[in-house]
Amino acid sequence: MKNNIICITPIDHIKGLKDLIKTKGTLIYKPHISKITLKKVLFKNKKINCIFCNPNKQGFVIDIDILKFSGIKIINTASTGTNHINLRDCNELSIQVMSLKNDKKLIYKLPSTSELAFCLMISLLKKLVPSHNSVKNKNNWNYEQFIGQELSSLTIGIIGFGRLGKFMAKFCHAFGMNILIYDKYKPSKKYRNVSKSYLVKHSDVISLHVHLDNNTKNLININLLKKCLRSPIIINTSRGEVVNELDIVNSLKNNLISGYGTDVITNELDSIKKSHVIKNISKLNIIVTPHVGGMTFQGQKRAFEWAINKFS
Repeated sequence: MKNNIICITPIDHIKGLKDLIKTKGTLIYKPHISKITLKKVLFKNKKINCIFCNPNKQGFVIDIDILKFSGIKIINTASTGTNHINLRDCNELSIQVMSLKNDKKLIYKLPSTSELAFCLMISLLKKLVPSHNSVKNKNNWNYEQFIGQELSSLTIGIIGFGRLGKFMAKFCHAFGMNILIYDKYKPSKKYRNVSKSYLVKHSDVISLHVHLDNNTKNLININLLKKCLRSPIIINTSRGEVVNELDIVNSLKNNLISGYGTDVITNELDSIKKSHVIKNISKLNIIVTPHVGGMTFQGQKRAFEWAINKFS
């Protein structure tokens, strides 16, 4: 079968990717295509049998509405997550979905998302954004309201001890932080394993590194946050739905937590204005980045090349 590949994610910024994908088949490059237009293109051209994608710039879910009258046989995503693809619909239509989720030789060389998590933590603990804005906007050179915390005096609770959780623990250990781990399936052999309740009670920072599924959706909610004793900051580079955003906002307002740093929001493939976090970004101690965790030149080059080479 000849591959006719429609690429719906930007790859121009990484040298050589277009040439590589052209060695795997005919390339139709539509990096900013809308859901409606994609549906029309696939309906008109049944020879297009492969989609190459990535969730960060997609803006919609690839589902049966797009696929049912298409010739698509393969969806190849350069990501570990697949929440931008309706897997049930693909299964019903006998469409193969390829992701990087189980490609351990690759993903254990990709620390980018954990680096961002560490950056968000530092930024909140050192009050980087408000102090910068105070100097920039008000010429204020008074440090008193921006006194931060030293990492070596703090405890971080890491929820999820897979690849990214391990990277985060490594970074925090290097800075002398006390480390607690909660993971039902992958306990740590090096750091202290505790219950979820204990971790929440005794952490100054809570960092989330879990996949989104039925067990982790709304994992961080008001009932759990009421157990916080240290008004921790929460870092989320997993998925927006891992937390209940309204509970996060109300916990910030009631000082149950002191900050929220996130690279993801709930329903980010829809309008971001609907997010409770976005609605309160200028009112509360919140830092949001636009799902840039894995978006480094080095990381993208490795991940995209690996994914493209999955095409036979």
